[in-house]
Amino acid sequence: MSKALTTNIASIVLSVALVLGFAFAFAAPAKGQTVAELQAQVNALLAQIAALGGTSTPTTSMGSGCFTFTMTLQQGSTGTEVMNLQKFLNGHGFMVAATGAGSAGNETTTFGPATKAAVIKFQNAYAANILTPLGLTAGTGYWGSASIAQANAICAGTGTGTGTGTGTGTGTGTGTGTGTGTGTGTGGLQGGAGSINDADYISSLNNEKVGEDEADVEVAGLELEADNGSDIELVAVTLNFSPGSGVGSNDFEEYADEVSILVDGMEVARVDADMFQDDDNFDRTISLDAGGIIRAGDTGDLVVAVSGVNNIDSSDVGDTWNLEFESVRFRDAQGATITDSTTGDINDATGRNFTFETFATAADVELKARVDSDTPEGIITIDDTSDTDGVEVLRFTLEAEGGDIRIRDLPINFATSSGNTADTIAEIFSSAYVEIEGEEWSESVSQAVVGASGATITFDDLDYTIDEGDSVEVVVSVDVNDTEAGSFVDGDAMTVSFTADNRRVLTAEDETGEDLGEADKTGTGNGDEVAFYATGIAVTFVSASESVTTGTGVGDDAGTFTIKFRVEAVGDTVYVADTSEATTDETPTNATTNDGHQYIVYQGSSATTLNLSDVVTYTTSGGASNSSQGNIQLDEGDSTEITLSVSRTNNSTTGHAGLYQVSLVGIEWSTTDSSGLATSPQLYTFDLDEFETDPVTLN
Repeated sequence: MSKALTTNIASIVLSVALVLGFAFAFAAPAKGQTVAELQAQVNALLAQIAALGGTSTPTTSMGSGCFTFTMTLQQGSTGTEVMNLQKFLNGHGFMVAATGAGSAGNETTTFGPATKAAVIKFQNAYAANILTPLGLTAGTGYWGSASIAQANAICAGTGTGTGTGTGTGTGTGTGTGTGTGTGTGTGGLQGGAGSINDADYISSLNNEKVGEDEADVEVAGLELEADNGSDIELVAVTLNFSPGSGVGSNDFEEYADEVSILVDGMEVARVDADMFQDDDNFDRTISLDAGGIIRAGDTGDLVVAVSGVNNIDSSDVGDTWNLEFESVRFRDAQGATITDSTTGDINDATGRNFTFETFATAADVELKARVDSDTPEGIITIDDTSDTDGVEVLRFTLEAEGGDIRIRDLPINFATSSGNTADTIAEIFSSAYVEIEGEEWSESVSQAVVGASGATITFDDLDYTIDEGDSVEVVVSVDVNDTEAGSFVDGDAMTVSFTADNRRVLTAEDETGEDLGEADKTGTGNGDEVAFYATGIAVTFVSASESVTTGTGVGDDAGTFTIKFRVEAVGDTVYVADTSEATTDETPTNATTNDGHQYIVYQGSSATTLNLSDVVTYTTSGGASNSSQGNIQLDEGDSTEITLSVSRTNNSTTGHAGLYQVSLVGIEWSTTDSSGLATSPQLYTFDLDEFETDPVTLN
């Protein structure tokens, strides 16, 4: 307080005392004045003083950023008290914002997220006084009574003391005297002389990758420990960027756009990368904004982040730079500024390496493909006189990791897998479609020969972006031609896939516009075989079971294995075998005369046909009947539940004991009723993986 201001206030107080003294001295003894009348006189005198240049409302400011706080506040609060709170936080090392609204000199009357974050830092810094008594371990951002008390105590500075004085009037009053206490030092720091007790590299920050146009990649950091003598505030740091492998004569600014510095996650500096020049050995001392405080006995993280340029030269990709913290400058509670270049890993001549990469490499951008479990498989019924449009033939998923990925062109492979009547794509279907999340693209087909290796249709100019972390389903469909003798007939089959070769030539970009490399694209979407029939069957698994009958001697157990499945006729009348036969072929092709349904009995991992018997039964409740040639007849829409029972009986022959299991691998049917389905037999082999029993032990 200035001498002039002190004299002025003293004069005003003396004037008030004299006026009051005279007022009481000349009061009429016959009429006692009431308290209200006395108060009115005091108010009138104060008004006169104010008119003469005094003030009856003292300011609450007690120094830079100090106010007497009385109101509880929270996010969403508004008013002058909020502005005072922001000024207090900015003035005591808990910066609301580095620039713009909320920064020092630009405080606002709105309590927003930035103010809340600064309050949390303040509460955490004084946790023992604010949080612990309330049973809290972390700041909440609510400006309540405990926070208010701590702020007011800080602003009191020298503590409190009391004394008594004599008032003028009818009695004795209590005044404010002077006292001493322990308060805060410079800029909200507490304690005496301070130093950095230890400095260690942050182990998780080493060999980092800065991607092209990638912002604020943390490349190196120090964990600094303040000694118990004082809080310290970091005020500057000297950084040395040294060129490493591949850099040659290049400047740092050819790789980096900006360098930022953070203390415990709070940005305290941001500079252009061109400040680090070869002429200065890429050294630079950077001044830090207020607020980088480490409390006595605590540790804090000093971290450097680098932002990559948006057009790194391809020859510079993979080049290495090294960062060393040559010195750290700080201020303690006594106001002393110290530069430390020797403690721990400060100025250790080793530093931390980091490289500049394409965005995809640095961010681990990856496009992943996988086939969906519900991708089409089996018989697809088509019309024999007109085209069948929109037939789904493949479902697979694409997933973007590490960043947004834009798909430009998508190749899909179409291969014939059985039948082999159709020679070209155009003989099977006329148009192909890709749908992603409701967006559709189409391509007309060519006369390319399909064959077992397939032909590729590329869907151009998709320009579809998959957001980072998202997965999208890709659905491939075709407009299938009607069957035609000699070119496309019942039973012609096709497998549609997004193959490894497709993946390699797929064109996709990361969010910086760089093409993904082969290593950034993984997985496949290989579909299952689909067969086209104007007339066919639909097959559904029902159940599988197994039982063991223990023999009376050694090696004479018997096992019974039962598989039930439902068959439905689609398109027209079909005939299904009522016989079965064991096979050792895990991938049987078209049935031959009197083969019936095909099954495999596994003894361990090997197939056996010894000591087996089987029987086939079926239900008629779904419309099935016995045909004139002894087959199961199903008219269009009719169905039947078929039960295949297989028995295996061991004998005393050595080697018969073991694990046994039965799998159904083919279902015989035809559109022609003939003895043993000898005429035009078909074997349904699609999606029969679950048509098997569990293994059991037979001795």
